Amino acid sequence: MAELEFICTIDNPYVYLPPQLEERESLGVDLPTTHYDRDLGQLTIDEVGENARWLEQLGFDGALIFEQHGHPVGLIGNSMLGAGWLASITDGIRICAIGPLINAYATPIRLAEEVALVDNISGGRLTLGLPLGIGTQYHALGVMNPATARARHYEATELLIKAMTEPGPFAWEGDFFDIPHVNLWPRPLQQPHPPIFLPAAGSRETLEMAARFRFTYQATLTPRPVLLKNCETFRQLCAEQGYEADRKQIACVVPVHVAETDEQARRELEPHLTWRFQNVFRFPFHLSFPPGHVSDRSLRAMMAGGYRSPGNDPGGMSYDEIRQRGLLIAGSPQTVIEELAELTEAMGAGRVITSIQGSMPRWMQLKALTLFAQEVIPAFRAPDGLAVWQRQRPPGHSTKAELAARRPQPSGRPTAVMADGSEVDVRTAHLPEQPTRPPLL
Repeated sequence: MAELEFICTIDNPYVYLPPQLEERESLGVDLPTTHYDRDLGQLTIDEVGENARWLEQLGFDGALIFEQHGHPVGLIGNSMLGAGWLASITDGIRICAIGPLINAYATPIRLAEEVALVDNISGGRLTLGLPLGIGTQYHALGVMNPATARARHYEATELLIKAMTEPGPFAWEGDFFDIPHVNLWPRPLQQPHPPIFLPAAGSRETLEMAARFRFTYQATLTPRPVLLKNCETFRQLCAEQGYEADRKQIACVVPVHVAETDEQARRELEPHLTWRFQNVFRFPFHLSFPPGHVSDRSLRAMMAGGYRSPGNDPGGMSYDEIRQRGLLIAGSPQTVIEELAELTEAMGAGRVITSIQGSMPRWMQLKALTLFAQEVIPAFRAPDGLAVWQRQRPPGHSTKAELAARRPQPSGRPTAVMADGSEVDVRTAHLPEQPTRPPLL
């Protein structure tokens, strides 16, 4: 079996809500905040940090948070701030921030500064996700025009990459941004920049963008036949760009629940999965995809059917139907190993992104994750069983001695011009025997 990286989404939804079946359009647009309790909200946020520490101790490759706005499914409204927090309470596991929404920023340079800072704070452990964002986010923030969202997202991404990889200052003149001095300080620790995922529902435009920038294609909530077709299209688009897609450029996004037996997995998971589909994934089509948010070509494909097609109510799907559509893997360790191997091989995927069922009791979450780590992950690892971050130490985990040994000669010397016009190296200014340089004139 091909080796896989395992990343787990750690956002816990705020689950203390009335049933989705009550009269309202969407959990993510018009749910009154009177349902929010501060103590329960703090408990939910604290559990995100606990989840990250769990995954590191269990040996997962990455912990993933996503960004939501106006939505109780995730209380991390700023994924870069959340990533900085998680970096401070973990030691080696990769921190994957899926979000931020680049279109929510007045300029992508502001995002580039945040990315560079968090990459340094984390010691080079940041992975960035750049979703276009579904329509509900546009309603919640009120600063983004869905009709120009895709074009602005593309240009902003180009500028973000250039700011992180090319020396500044340089000027940028585009359709959406006109910046005379792009000059990023600090620089990201990872070179040429932190890895980037591109979450997508499968539009042709997103596949083309991922291929061009060599991003990891992260398909979300896509029925199995459509998913496999999209993966093949992605590889063809990469070939058109002049390279062969690496397996790690395709991420298999699928909830996985491991229990002692197949029957026990269903008994534990079914009510929580039903809650998730009835609440988290239930959006009217017009809220998810407002006019102009997707191209005519992609809209026609959606209208033809599939998970996100108009009139398709995911909240009405049964456990068996969810399984049949390939939107879930659950069972005993052996069942999970076989189904994961089959799916990832068919996709040509090198990464698996799974999730914690946030409505489960904490003990059940930890039991499922422990079984996953001890009984499933080793089947897809090298004999040493090490996670990526254990095998390849991030650059920011260097000791002070290592940094000093490879430190280059700086291009500038910190000097001060004294009252008599002489220059002194401020690093040794406290030593009287250190001579000063004569005045420049």
